[in-house]
Amino acid sequence: MQRRDIAKSAVAGIALVAALPVAGRAASDSTENVIFSADDPGHWKDVEALHVPIVAVSGSKLTITTPHPMSEPHYIVSHTVVLAGGQYLDRKTFTYKDLPVSEHTLPSGYTGPVTVTSTCNLHDFWFKTVTV
Repeated sequence: MQRRDIAKSAVAGIALVAALPVAGRAASDSTENVIFSADDPGHWKDVEALHVPIVAVSGSKLTITTPHPMSEPHYIVSHTVVLAGGQYLDRKTFTYKDLPVSEHTLPSGYTGPVTVTSTCNLHDFWFKTVTV
């Protein structure tokens, strides 16, 4: 699978997660142990603190941090930002040499849900939704 196909799949997964209510996600087998969060770390329950993205908002500036050590064999691959209705906003990719911190600009006057993701090369796809 090519990187762009993986990215498309990730964005589709974000849209699915953002569209499903929490109760629906828990009852759905389609995302169990595929998409992870602080509330649903699945089989990665012992490592969620290092993988769940931390979101800070200041005006229209969104800062995402994943408190994960970065090394060549184990690192955060990317952060993605999706707005209400599955509207893709931005993505930042990392190498193992980078700090897993990204900054994004929200549309002027935007209020509503923002779903952010953090993808680890070993511990899969993590998300968090905040309301701004």
